[in-house]
Amino acid sequence: MALESAFVLIFAGQMPRGITNIGAFFGLFMSLAALLITVFFGRVKTFLKKLWKRKSGKVFLICFSSVFGLLCAYAAVLSSLMIKEIYNVPKQPDAVIVLGCRVDKSGKPSLMLNRRLEAACEFLKENEEIICVVSGGQGKDEPVSEGEAMKKALAEMGISEERIFVEDVSESTEENIAFSVRLLEDMGIEVTEAAIVTDGFHLYRAGLMAERAGLKTTSVSAVTPWYLVPSYWLREWFALSAVFFLGK
Repeated sequence: MALESAFVLIFAGQMPRGITNIGAFFGLFMSLAALLITVFFGRVKTFLKKLWKRKSGKVFLICFSSVFGLLCAYAAVLSSLMIKEIYNVPKQPDAVIVLGCRVDKSGKPSLMLNRRLEAACEFLKENEEIICVVSGGQGKDEPVSEGEAMKKALAEMGISEERIFVEDVSESTEENIAFSVRLLEDMGIEVTEAAIVTDGFHLYRAGLMAERAGLKTTSVSAVTPWYLVPSYWLREWFALSAVFFLGK
C-alpha cells in the first residue's frame, strides 16, 4: 500500500507543475487502481471468485489476464531498449546534437532543458574539437526559440559560440533530427556519427528518428529529476508505440 500511495503522490504531483502528458494520467490511473485493489483486496478476491464460477466470467478473466500480461511484457521490452540506448556511449562522433525542450517565460531553459545543456557542456569540454547543433523551434508560450536559448546558455557555460550552430524551426523529435542533419549537410559537414544529447528516456526514440534520417548516433544522457522520470518514461511507451504502429 505504501508503494502504491507513493506513486499516486508522484503522478498527482506532476499536475501542479503543468505536466499533463499521457504518461502522468496513465500512471495516476494505474497507481490509483493498484491502491484500490490493495485496500479492498478481500472484496476484489471474492468478486473474482464469483466471476470465475461463471463461464462468461472465466472467458473474460482469461482474456483480460492474457492481454494484460502481453502488455506488461511489451512494456518490459520497450524499457529494456530504452535503458540499453542510455549506455550507447559516444565513440568518435563528428558532431553533438542537443534536442530541445521547453523554455521558460523568462527566456531561460527549463529545468529539464538545463540538465540536457549541462550534459552537453561537460561532453563538449571533454571533446573540444567537436561542433554542436542545438535544435528546437519556438512554441506559442516561449519568448524565444529553444535553439537560441540553448546557444546562449551554452555560451554562458563556457562553450565557444563558434562551435554552436542553431536549428530553430523544428517542432518534434523527428524534425529535431532531420533538420539538424540538413543543417550540417548545408554547411558541408560530413557526419558519420552524431552524439545525441537528451534525457535518458528519450534517447531510444531519438535514435530511431536518426535512423530514418540516415544518421548513426550514440547517446549522451542528461540527468532527469527523479520525480519526473515515471511520467515521462510512461509517456515514452506511448510515443514509441506510435512510431512502431502508426509510423509517426
